[in-house]
Amino acid sequence: MIFFIITLSILFIILISFYIIILKLKESIEQIEDNLQKLLKNRADLIPAIYEISKNFLVKHNNIFEEVIKLRKVQFSLNDYNVSFLEFIKNEMAINHEIRFIYSICTKNKKLNSLKKFNYIKNLIIDRNKSIWINIEKYKKNINLLNNLIRYKNYTILWLILPVHKKMEFDLIKNIF
Repeated sequence: MIFFIITLSILFIILISFYIIILKLKESIEQIEDNLQKLLKNRADLIPAIYEISKNFLVKHNNIFEEVIKLRKVQFSLNDYNVSFLEFIKNEMAINHEIRFIYSICTKNKKLNSLKKFNYIKNLIIDRNKSIWINIEKYKKNINLLNNLIRYKNYTILWLILPVHKKMEFDLIKNIF
């Protein structure tokens, strides 16, 4: 009888520990998502600086920045509503694509490249990209760990007790850069 109680107690402790680990991991993922959103918004906030600096150096300046301005408007509207992280990332991918396009055009202009202001903004964007990458790697690692734990949970009797569902790592996060 004592052996049964001890075994049951150990199983209960394992169950509670497993559930706490999953909850902490989900919390960590949400924190990384918030961090990524802030970093991506901060990087996108540098676009007006590039716009102003490059205004006198690029032919068809407004045409080059037209799409990114539209995407920024979408980003502002996404800030007003409680949108999913996936929707936010989809828009950020498009903004990232436009930033890369603008960056490639700007770096071809020798006069613009010689400006300290432009190089400062360019270096800020590069630094933000590094921080974003670090967070994306943490995000992918935590998503994989969470999904593995949930898979293990589903192979045991824990699936009846623990109401935790798989969080999908979407391919968009892999392609953000």
